[in-house]
Amino acid sequence: MRTAPRRIGLLGGITWHSTLEYERLLHEGVARALPGSSADLAIRHYEWGAVERAQAEGDWDGLAARFGADARWLVDGGAEAILICANTMHLVADQVAAAAGVPVIHIVDEVAAAARAAGIARVALLGTGFTMRMPFYRERLAAGGIEALVPEEQRLAEVHDLIYARLARGIVDDAGRTLMRTAALELLDAGAQGIVAGCTEIPMVMTADDVDVPYLDALALHAQAAVRFALAD
Repeated sequence: MRTAPRRIGLLGGITWHSTLEYERLLHEGVARALPGSSADLAIRHYEWGAVERAQAEGDWDGLAARFGADARWLVDGGAEAILICANTMHLVADQVAAAAGVPVIHIVDEVAAAARAAGIARVALLGTGFTMRMPFYRERLAAGGIEALVPEEQRLAEVHDLIYARLARGIVDDAGRTLMRTAALELLDAGAQGIVAGCTEIPMVMTADDVDVPYLDALALHAQAAVRFALAD
């Protein structure tokens, strides 16, 4: 094991609530392995409103160019790998990797690996409307041997609205907890064997303590993978 961690570049602020959780998990993970140390991080922290507007306008090419350029900037500052600190923005992960020239630790690969380790092949995927509707997340899970079920359209829209209108703004209440749990239970009834918290804000309203099946916290799994990279020889 290394005596000092590799530098990890974070594309964060998507939203700032989850970026703080990434930082906490990265620092704690390194400190457990290297007492007295902390993670070595370079961070590009976006203003969430600008990212949200670009997503709503469907400007994925513009976001890919922006994230790719910023990833390269982090690499020029010494980062040896990149974390995109959001599930939805992995839609542009390939473009970011091409621009960065270093590994982009892919959140979906970590979720798929955790599902296989838990012995499950069909999961409930909860996240933003982009993550649930667009094929990029489900197809990458499928490539890893995992089938993903998503809510029916009305429930999907309700979950999306909860994330953008409330969780992204730090608003957490019982109504949000009830909605997320209901969406999860409906997919379990439809045959899912575990739950993917496929938005980094979902743990604000639902955790492993709320369900009786494997709960795959994409944010935590992603951070754990980054810690392993940072400490690897």
